[in-house]
Amino acid sequence: MPQSFDVQVAAGHDGSLVARVSGELDLTARTALVDAVTEPLGDGGAVKRLALDLERVTFCDSSGLGALLDIRRASNEAGVDMVLRNVPLPVARLLDLTDVDGWLRRE
Repeated sequence: MPQSFDVQVAAGHDGSLVARVSGELDLTARTALVDAVTEPLGDGGAVKRLALDLERVTFCDSSGLGALLDIRRASNEAGVDMVLRNVPLPVARLLDLTDVDGWLRRE
């Protein structure tokens, strides 16, 4: 069964980390997303800011939301500022319905 999810993580020279997420954020993607994004956070404080670019996300369910919250928790523990970028309407609606704006900041 082909994966309908992908994440590309790129580090900038300024201490930023951008994770470009595409496809479906569901139970099958949860662990891969959390692992790919949180692994660089433990790099001795080199990462200062994390941006999750969700522009190409086509679907997000409660497991995907859980992954975003797991990443937020890990970034908070690492002292890394985290923001969601280019949030598509279906994901924005889920964030609004679940009232997580205090945890998942959008730009």
